[in-house]
Amino acid sequence: MGTSLLTNQSAMNALQTLRSIGDSMDKTQRRVSTGLRINEASDNTAYWSISSMMKSDRSALSSVSDAMALGKSQIDVANATIDKSKEYLDNIQKSLTSAYQKGPGDIKKIQADIKANMNDIESAVYSASLAEKNILGNNGEAVRIAGSYRREGSAVYVDMIDVGGADLNFAKKTTDGKFDLTGGVLKLVFAKDIDKVYTISGLVNAVNYAANETTKANAERGLAAAATYMTVKDFVEADLSKVSAKTMEALLKGVQGNVTKATSNVTTAGATLGAAKAQVTGQIDYVSKLMDAVDKGVGSLVDADMNAESARLASLQVQQQLGIQALSIANQNSQNILSLFRQ
Repeated sequence: MGTSLLTNQSAMNALQTLRSIGDSMDKTQRRVSTGLRINEASDNTAYWSISSMMKSDRSALSSVSDAMALGKSQIDVANATIDKSKEYLDNIQKSLTSAYQKGPGDIKKIQADIKANMNDIESAVYSASLAEKNILGNNGEAVRIAGSYRREGSAVYVDMIDVGGADLNFAKKTTDGKFDLTGGVLKLVFAKDIDKVYTISGLVNAVNYAANETTKANAERGLAAAATYMTVKDFVEADLSKVSAKTMEALLKGVQGNVTKATSNVTTAGATLGAAKAQVTGQIDYVSKLMDAVDKGVGSLVDADMNAESARLASLQVQQQLGIQALSIANQNSQNILSLFRQ
């Protein structure tokens, strides 16, 4: 093709090359600035779709991890309550042991001390609430904690961990928002008059208001026989000032036996809660590793190789400079034509 003033083929080729280099530079600079080689669906439809679903799963796993962390905190609060409850029960046991050596006038002081420890146990159960959940004050019903998340095709599953049961039934919440501790693992501490034949309070009254010594002796024998049914609450609320030393000894043994049973129940609750905590802790660790694996998977699909992109950008910059020079040379032909017309 001859030289034309209207159509400069060399310049057009140079411009097309510069446009192509410019597009490549824009794409490379976007990868460098975002760190992604697949930033939108148009970059690679398949990889973008897969990575988007993986990111969605990662977000769901993060929510599950947060929920488990909260559940673990609820377990920790309940566990602290169990530890304090056992400590208060040990204090009650010590007070009952000291009562063997005390006279009738000292029993009221011991009863007051035991009552204070009972109040502390009740307060601890109230304080076991976190995020509107109380594992120990749920009437034995399980508190559900998110354990894991998985997606199989279009089906989504959130596996739950149940924490609760009879071993952790410290109380149930009543309609007025209070906790009732008379029917759970602390029944032998907080319940009253559980004797199936005669109420403890009735037997104590029979001793205190007996018409004669014979009647009193009979009442004391009945009270001693029912001693194994005497709860801590029965003991602290009873007027034991007229009870004989022998009957008092029987009552103390009965109450101590019930405190021992309550302590055993609390210890079992601690073991049950410990197993639940270990399970939740294990799941938290697993979900954390699972999130890391998903992050790596997403990164392998969409992350840009920054070393390669840097080298590519430098190469494109050189090509751009060469393209500009080529365009300059192509345009020079028009200047050469102009010189033919000079006189």
